[in-house]
Amino acid sequence: MSSTAVHAPHHLPTSYHPPSISSTSRSSASRPIPPAAPSPPTHPSPSPSPAPLPASTMANTNGQWLFSASEIANSPSVAAGLTPAEERARRAKGVNFIVQAGMLLKVPQVTLGSAAVFFQRFYMRVGMVGERGVHHYNIAATSLFLATKAEENCRKTKEIVIAVAKVAQKNANLVIDEQSKEFWRWKDSILLYEETMLELLTFDVVLESPYSHLQSILGQLGLEHDKALRNIAWAFLNDSQMTTMCLRMGPRDVAVAAVYFAARYNGEKIPDEGGRPWWVRAGGDEERIAEAVAVVQEFYAENPLGRTDLPLEGSPGGSPGELEATRERGGESPESVKERGGEAEEGRSRSPIERDVAAGDDDAVLKRVANDPATHERGDEAIASIEGVPPKRKESIVDPDTEERDSKRIKSGDKEEGEESEEGEVEE
Repeated sequence: MSSTAVHAPHHLPTSYHPPSISSTSRSSASRPIPPAAPSPPTHPSPSPSPAPLPASTMANTNGQWLFSASEIANSPSVAAGLTPAEERARRAKGVNFIVQAGMLLKVPQVTLGSAAVFFQRFYMRVGMVGERGVHHYNIAATSLFLATKAEENCRKTKEIVIAVAKVAQKNANLVIDEQSKEFWRWKDSILLYEETMLELLTFDVVLESPYSHLQSILGQLGLEHDKALRNIAWAFLNDSQMTTMCLRMGPRDVAVAAVYFAARYNGEKIPDEGGRPWWVRAGGDEERIAEAVAVVQEFYAENPLGRTDLPLEGSPGGSPGELEATRERGGESPESVKERGGEAEEGRSRSPIERDVAAGDDDAVLKRVANDPATHERGDEAIASIEGVPPKRKESIVDPDTEERDSKRIKSGDKEEGEESEEGEVEE
């Protein structure tokens, strides 16, 4: 072969076929070749982010934890065989378990309130009895453990276990050994049900506290220094935790109902502002106030904890008439007074002097009133009727120096009058 043929480029024929291959290679070559990876899909231009929801809408997004009265009456525990009264009693005992253990741990009241809410919500998903039923003391201990972490008032697991074990044994002075079966039974129960509770609560552990709303409402109404009203309202919130109140309405409505209950219980009246009653300014609703008071009244009547300090005698109702009893009308706008037609002014009887002044405020009328002898006879009472202020009380104590100066002034005045009379006689 010539050198030209050796170095000439090889040209494949138009009907080129690859050479035959062995059976092993043929089997491997006959495998299907996967298609090429598709190109990533093209997305349209990103749409602008939605505007943030207003506060009222964000508050309503938590509606999954608000239930009607019929839904609460048909809870999983009732469906499993408990009567509604028995379920309410067990709920109250579970929350009382939380409070007692929290007192041993010196946990703030806000944290105890959050634990009570976790407890009440859990039993709207799982019953207390039945095949999947969980005892209310186990869930109460778990709720307290979870609330201390959610509200950032953490306690050691050992401390919580010892506290709940003491409350369960009804002995605050009981010595609990960390190696005892009682200690490990409670610890295992708390850690086991914590995961179950978080799943059933959908990890919704950030709560609004009615205690915070109560403080803001009292400041808004100017009642933050009213200690008597504040204490009764705070006690109302504590008692409402024993009930299903947190499942019926939001924390703001519960706080408004607490202010009404305290004002009605103490016989106080809260003044209006601009013709608006106090509960409207606080963002309350009359129907919800009545419902909240009815729920607490039911708890007081049943008294599942056997307490003796419940305000059964003086606890008010929530009817519209009793709600108006806490309102002090005042500060009405001119439009509201015009609509009512001046009923207050027409109903009050006026004195003769007030009628004369009202007839016209010109100088002639005022002069005639001032020259009327009856005006001077009435003295302070007549002036008070015009000015709208109570008459001044006469002082019974007289200063000797003042009395001496007054007597000298009177004598000098008599002398001047006598001189004037003599001069008048000479002129005549």
